[in-house]
Amino acid sequence: MISLRFIPIFEDKEFTDAVAEYKQIWEAEGVRIIDAFKQITGLSFVENRIAIVIYEGVSFSGRTPNDMMKLRASYTADVKKATLVHELSHRLLFNLKNRPEGDEHQVINLFLYDVWVELYGEDFANEMVEIEKKRAENYQIAWDFALSLTKEQRKEKFSALQKSL
Repeated sequence: MISLRFIPIFEDKEFTDAVAEYKQIWEAEGVRIIDAFKQITGLSFVENRIAIVIYEGVSFSGRTPNDMMKLRASYTADVKKATLVHELSHRLLFNLKNRPEGDEHQVINLFLYDVWVELYGEDFANEMVEIEKKRAENYQIAWDFALSLTKEQRKEKFSALQKSL
């Protein structure tokens, strides 16, 4: 299993509490999360360890396996779960020989919804999609595209992309 190390940006209560919450999510659900990714995408993570800074800013997966991930401290518990899985989705693409050009959300949304459904159910996945759609236009476009496809079509499209990249 991947070892995730959560690091508060500052040693104040907001960030240390958020670190504890993210740690609890990973300890309780990390194996299930990894298994869901493997089941839905057929991919395993290339990394054994990931350092994650907990701060108050935009969550970010990192561009390379050497980059730290960043996660927002103030999210609700469900949004923390969804965001952790979302950012790990970006890192799963490190498996591909060539990362997709442009907005990776067009690619990760081919499997992210199905991973969320596997982990937490359809209601959770639908709620998180609606939250993400409000963040930026590119999220709206990527979700509208992915969810215009059936689960089988998303899987086929992701498989074809894996072979082409």
